[in-house]
Formats: sequence, C-alpha cells, structure tokens
Amino acid sequence: MNRHRAGASAWILSAVLLPIQVVVALSWPNGYSWSRNAISDLGVTSCGEFSELGQQIREVCSPAHAIFNVGMIVSGSLVLLGAILLYGYWDRLAGRVGVACMALVGVSIIGVGVSPWDVSPAIHDGFALVQAAAQWLAMALIAFAAGPGWLRRLTIIVFVGFTVFVAALDGYDVPWIGLGGVERLSFDSLTIWTALTGAALLVAISRSGASRQAMPNHLRDEARGRSAKPLAVRDH
Repeated sequence: MNRHRAGASAWILSAVLLPIQVVVALSWPNGYSWSRNAISDLGVTSCGEFSELGQQIREVCSPAHAIFNVGMIVSGSLVLLGAILLYGYWDRLAGRVGVACMALVGVSIIGVGVSPWDVSPAIHDGFALVQAAAQWLAMALIAFAAGPGWLRRLTIIVFVGFTVFVAALDGYDVPWIGLGGVERLSFDSLTIWTALTGAALLVAISRSGASRQAMPNHLRDEARGRSAKPLAVRDH
C-alpha cells in the first residue's frame, strides 16, 4: 500500500511541468504568446523564426530553455516512477497494461526533454507522438479497469483536443486559442489527467487504509492474510 501511495504521489508531482512553463515563458525578451507559440518553443535552444512545415510561423527566443528541458525530464521521470510503483494496483489485465503504457509515456516525455525541437526535430516529434498515443491507450485501459466515471469523460475530452491540434497543424485556423492553445488542450491535458488520477488514487488508498484501521482486530488480521487488491477509483 505504501508503494502505491508513493506512486500516486509521483504522478501528482509530475504536474510540476505546468508552473515551469509559466516561469520559462516569462523569461522571453519579446514575450511568449500562449496562442501563437507551441509548448516545444519553450525548450528551443536558439533564437529565430520557426514554423511547422512552412506554416504557423512565429518568433522564438527562450533564454531559460534549459529549465524547461530539465523540467520535462523530471516530469517524465516522475510519471515513469509512478507507473513502476503503481503496477499491480488494478488486478485486471486492462489496468496492468494501462499502467505499463504510462511507463512508456514517462520515457517519451524524458525523450522530448533530451531532444529539443530545434536540435532534433524528428526525434522530438517522434517522442511526443509516442507519448500521446501511449497515454490515450493508457487512459482508456485504466478508465476501463477503474469502472464508469470521470476518467472516461476526461479521456474523451483529451482525444477531441488532440484532433483539433492535428487540424491546426494541417493549416486549419482555430479561432481564439491558436496553435499554442490547441497544443495545450491536447498535451497539457495529458499532464493534468496524470496528476488528477494520482490524486484520486491517493484518496482511494487513504480511504482503504482508514476502513481497514476501523475493522475489529480479528477481521483486520484476516484481511491482511488475504491477497486483496485495492479498490478501483470510481466516480460516485
């Protein structure tokens, strides 16, 4: 149980990447646009004009790029650590495979951090796509293992967000939020999902431990003797 609690905490802490984005964006000499600039622009190591295959042209200069890239590595490491510690929390095969996919998500985020977009664009984008695909699968499997609830609804929202992001890359103009907004809708929502899932697991684990403490001694000993699995996270 302590292992699962530590894993859930690691997933919560992986959201450290969100405030890091704000800190790095504030360091831009000419201002960072949350609608025009991509998330990866924060980790670009040089200053100049960048685009997505000739489209979505924008100016990039991120003096604190090292902080962002290290933040990616830290966040990915926490996702990976959380997945390792949480493996086996759900007894169903879907839950085990879903958590294993989250380990791949962590590795992919680390890969994005060590491969800045201007240095290794193909590797950077490849890791980002693996992260998205692996986390879609992970979210679907974990939501299935946990049962009906908010995890399933959030998964649908994330899928729609990434669809809008792909459309923006293909040249479609997204009103109000731009490329940066739809990218955050797709990728930052993955970070938020991970942290919220970690928080829900932490609450479920704490409640499970409290209910066991409230048992009479002979029932508590009997429960310890069984290989019981933690309760699934459900939306009540």
